[in-house]
Amino acid sequence: MKSSPHRPSIELLFKRGLGSAEIARRLQISSSTVRNVVAAIKKRGDASEVKKSGRPRSVNTRNTRAIIKKRIIRNDGLSLNRMASQLGIARSTVQSIVKNDLKLKSYKLRRGQYLSDKSKAMRLEKCRKLLQHFQVRRVSDVIWTDEKIFTIEPLPNRQNQRQLLSKDDSMSPKRRLAHNRLFPKSVMVWAGITATGKTPLVFIERNVKINSEVYRKIVLMDNLLPWVTQHFAGGPFILQQDWAPSHGSRSTLAVLEAHFPGFLDKNLWPASSPDLNPMDFSVWGMLEGKIAGKVFATVDDLKAALEVAWASIDDGYLRRTVNSVKKRLRACVKARGSNFEILL
Repeated sequence: MKSSPHRPSIELLFKRGLGSAEIARRLQISSSTVRNVVAAIKKRGDASEVKKSGRPRSVNTRNTRAIIKKRIIRNDGLSLNRMASQLGIARSTVQSIVKNDLKLKSYKLRRGQYLSDKSKAMRLEKCRKLLQHFQVRRVSDVIWTDEKIFTIEPLPNRQNQRQLLSKDDSMSPKRRLAHNRLFPKSVMVWAGITATGKTPLVFIERNVKINSEVYRKIVLMDNLLPWVTQHFAGGPFILQQDWAPSHGSRSTLAVLEAHFPGFLDKNLWPASSPDLNPMDFSVWGMLEGKIAGKVFATVDDLKAALEVAWASIDDGYLRRTVNSVKKRLRACVKARGSNFEILL
């Protein structure tokens, strides 16, 4: 009888009471192969192969490669461990077939905003409008703004946080635990950048709700307006913000029209577009990287570290990051409003 890599799987399914035809259908192999293995089980009590003299036959056969290829086409996220278990062969064999015979490589899933067809159409329309807008106005004059929550306990990177221990110590108290409190203390941070400078960081305490009044007074009037007056010195500027409820209320719009004329309104700035805002696609990540791996005793310690990290961001980085926006707008148009970062 020809050797089959499916012996363990056939034996398991047979002992669960499945018939030969159903086993063949599930494993996508010939009925004759299943019948031969079942006959061996009935004769010897298990599906173990009778050892033969000479060089062992490889399970990397044309049939095995075809089965693996078909399963990957059906589900390209299938675990190699699971596939090896289902086929009753070593993971190293599956890995070798995938890498050397099928010429496939494992890639991490790209992260991106979920976009409905309606969102894609809206983004396409508004990205075209923004490109036209920036033929008249300068992208370097835009103040790109956003808010983000920082906690005193950054989430651990479990992929990279490791310990070197002996096997005996691996189950002992020496093995450290990576953990986070359920609700760690945190602070909301508002900030903005242009191609030539940074706004102050504005810290909004955890128990303060960012409603229209707080956004108008603390963010726009107390912090942004004095900075704009000094930084632009009467020159032109454009304010960008997302359109959270507190940003689009009538009272907030009145402040924007009085003190920040020319802001990017809802007709220009697309919703669900963090990939177009430098604060989202670059700056917050850089700031997180600068304080990564640190645990802060208090929120004040966290604020102090954020201030130091913020001050270290140089104008060259700001200029490069802001100048990339038009490239992203063109990529968004090319992608018809869909996720576009693979095109960059």
